[in-house]
Amino acid sequence: MTSTPVASEFFRNKYEREARKNWDVFYKRHGENFFKDRHWLAREWPEVFSRAEPSSTAPDLSHERMEFRRGPAPAYVTDDLTPRVFLEIGCGAGNTVFPLLELDAAATVYCCDFSARAVDLVKKRAATLPECDRSRVKAFVCDATCEALLDNVPAKSVDVATLIFALSAMSKPKMEYALRNLSTVMRDDQRGAICVRDYAAGDLAQERFDGKDAQKLSENFYVRSDGTRAYYFTHEDLTKLFSDQGMEMREMFVHERTITNRGQALDMNRRWVQASFASAKTSAETFEPPPPEKNVSPWATSS
Repeated sequence: MTSTPVASEFFRNKYEREARKNWDVFYKRHGENFFKDRHWLAREWPEVFSRAEPSSTAPDLSHERMEFRRGPAPAYVTDDLTPRVFLEIGCGAGNTVFPLLELDAAATVYCCDFSARAVDLVKKRAATLPECDRSRVKAFVCDATCEALLDNVPAKSVDVATLIFALSAMSKPKMEYALRNLSTVMRDDQRGAICVRDYAAGDLAQERFDGKDAQKLSENFYVRSDGTRAYYFTHEDLTKLFSDQGMEMREMFVHERTITNRGQALDMNRRWVQASFASAKTSAETFEPPPPEKNVSPWATSS
């Protein structure tokens, strides 16, 4: 089997520079209708969202397989005496933000996205809420890979951060910057929780990417036809990414669900990784952004 060609440095840098623009176009095209609200947060992380009512509809897991790993981090403990602070990175149109409001009636929810259109959608929806809930939504535009969260979120204030299909939209080096940035606003002494769900290596979509030229940007990292990107994680990838920032794993699941297309007699494997991590023992004090992307001529040859 031949390996899939990797896009040139020119196009890799082009997609990096235009990431914000491409997601703006995505939300201009789809608005708030592309993703559904994630009302499964309490079911998937009951130890974090323990104040929520149990879900009335259990998922059908009869065709699902799971790999489970437990990490060294201590269990998350909710402080019932102090209202919690949530932060959603890569909030999109708010499909995690508004379920978070329902899960904890006292919590403040900070949320950011580097797409101004996406943040406008969150603000527009928040404006329809009762004033007591509207004031709990703190939405702002921010590229967490290069713009300091501390400009909008108090240092060491966040109890729970959620990254739902957010890291995969970043290049691997930029993920590291985003997590260091996150560390500056998380509670220290491992009191915070970071909840992650994202694409897993071996997913059907990755297999389809591997059959197409010029869509592979690097190992496990691809560009879609609309210019948005997707990284597919192994459990080792994700664990190391967080541990390098002092964030130890609490637990991790790799889910695999087989979906059968009966018309084509075809089994399709969908895979995603879900994990929770503890915040660092010592939070990062400052955030240093990465150097600006360099311009490369389209005629440059790869080394």
